[in-house]
Amino acid sequence: MVNTILYATDLGLYGPYMLEHVGDLAKSHNAQVYMLHVIEPLGVFADAVLETYITDDSKAGLRENGLNEVLVAIRAKVRAVFEQDLKDYDAETRWLKDVHVIGGSPAEVILTDAEAVKADLIVIGSHGGAKEMSTPLGSVASKVLQLSPIPVYMIPTATDRTISYHAVTSL
Repeated sequence: MVNTILYATDLGLYGPYMLEHVGDLAKSHNAQVYMLHVIEPLGVFADAVLETYITDDSKAGLRENGLNEVLVAIRAKVRAVFEQDLKDYDAETRWLKDVHVIGGSPAEVILTDAEAVKADLIVIGSHGGAKEMSTPLGSVASKVLQLSPIPVYMIPTATDRTISYHAVTSL
């Protein structure tokens, strides 16, 4: 039985398409949904800029306070966008339990958060954003599929056939 769904999103191009799947799953199972957006760690270039231009005290303050403030702001924005997308599809928001914005390695954070919320199902896309689609499966989806102890509902996002799910199901 599916009571709790963890929906991991990169807020990319396929977000509204994936949201239709998540909404239908939540409705059909009467499940609650936790939405998760993972903020990846700073890259090498960003770290180099911080090292060059910011004092050690400023870096420490930024890491302690600034990151938390940024995550709170991103969480509020993500929730607002998500709720607007739901309204655009005339979907209910009652099944949205919470929105998590967490920094870290995407696959690790998805698996850890799924355990924390006691998810019965993880929903992810096959590929993130508008990245190169020459691989059959994105790296995050691949890791989650291989390591997850719970079922994973993977939505194909790297195909010409990715059309409105609503259009297909309403035929």
